[in-house]
Amino acid sequence: MTRAHLLFSTLTAVLLTAVAARAQNKTATWLQQNFQARTHYSVPRSDSMKYRLYVPVGYNPAQKYPIVVALHGIGERGYNNVNQLTLEELAQPWVRDSVQAKHPHFVMVPQCPTNQLWWPSGTWSGTRSKPNIMITELIDSLKKEYSLDTTRFYAVGLSMGGFGAIELMKWRPELWAAAIPTAGGGDTAATAIAELVKTPTWFFHSLKDPTVSAERGSRTLAKKFEGAGKPVVFFASDSQRTNIVAYDSLHPVVTLDSLRKAVYVHNAHYLYSEVRNYPGTGNPLHQAGWWEAWRHPMITDWLFSKRKVNGVTSVAPSLSARPFAPANVRVVFREGRMLLEKTVAGPSEKSATFYTLEGKRVLPAGAAR
Repeated sequence: MTRAHLLFSTLTAVLLTAVAARAQNKTATWLQQNFQARTHYSVPRSDSMKYRLYVPVGYNPAQKYPIVVALHGIGERGYNNVNQLTLEELAQPWVRDSVQAKHPHFVMVPQCPTNQLWWPSGTWSGTRSKPNIMITELIDSLKKEYSLDTTRFYAVGLSMGGFGAIELMKWRPELWAAAIPTAGGGDTAATAIAELVKTPTWFFHSLKDPTVSAERGSRTLAKKFEGAGKPVVFFASDSQRTNIVAYDSLHPVVTLDSLRKAVYVHNAHYLYSEVRNYPGTGNPLHQAGWWEAWRHPMITDWLFSKRKVNGVTSVAPSLSARPFAPANVRVVFREGRMLLEKTVAGPSEKSATFYTLEGKRVLPAGAAR
């Protein structure tokens, strides 16, 4: 094996190891054992909502911790306090060992009562659903019980939960440092958009989604954000991020390297990722929207880098993580993109070789190919 092949293999192994660590899902038994089963009573007490709470290992009340509020889809409603935790991957991204080690945080997964919704049924006109209200009541009670970082509350959701996350952003924009609605949609009125854009958002949707139309859902919201003057990064690819295409004629190709640059260098606040050419029919085409999000290698770093102080979004420098690399490899910005610079000590001097973040060697401009 040549040195170049060995280096490529090493860099690829490093990057794939980081991604694989995040892909190691917990079992249903582990989730039920490690998420506390709780019940919240609204006013009046006759109505209740079940929820699960994950407390980070080694919780220290002298520290401040972020919290992720994860909202499930319509099929997980009820009162068993299990389905919202185990039937989809909703809780998985936030409790993977590598993520909790890097970003220790609480996770709250409420269960919407049967026959209710995270948003008002059939209307957006000046109303808010009781389950949506109870979520913020829960947040208020948890602030009294635990040491939470009130500048780093995050809302994520899938399908009905994607709508729910958007509703939370609409009614309490000062509360949420960032949000990830997947396979969802929401109120597109100008007054609603004015509130929604106050929260950094990364939308995910499957183009062929037969349940929640991408065009009537996330696509429209992303375009409304853009119309409101917010720079949105539009990224379109297959579910493995290998076939990357232009979103449309107005949005040129955003490569995976340029997406990393948007996340890690420019700290982009607004993104829309669209999954195309997903195989099969039916529900998997709906699920593809959140499968792409929950398995995305950049999603947790992006989310936890955001904070909101007095209603103003900022990025915490100490939390704006860079892609993982070994000691003799550093991430640099060259020729308009992020690259890995591998430094090797030679007989007389050090030499540097550049690779993309996928491990493909990059020759300097003008060099012989």
